[in-house]
Amino acid sequence: MDKRASLIKAFKREMKRSHPEAYPICIDSFTNLWQYEFGSLEQLPPDIKRLVAYRAAELGLEDDDF
Repeated sequence: MDKRASLIKAFKREMKRSHPEAYPICIDSFTNLWQYEFGSLEQLPPDIKRLVAYRAAELGLEDDDF
C-alpha cells in the first residue's frame, strides 16, 4: 500500500472511532500531516476533500487558503 492510501485508511479508521466532537481535531491533524508529507492538499479523494472544505469553512478560510 502506498503512503497516500495508508494515510487515508488511517484517517478513515480514526474518524470512525472518534466521537463527533473530535472530528475537527482529526481533520486538522490529517491535513497537517498530509501537507507535511506531500506539500499540498492535492490528490485527496472527493469524500475527504469535502470534509476538509467543510472544516475550512468552519474556520472562515477561503479555498485559496488551503
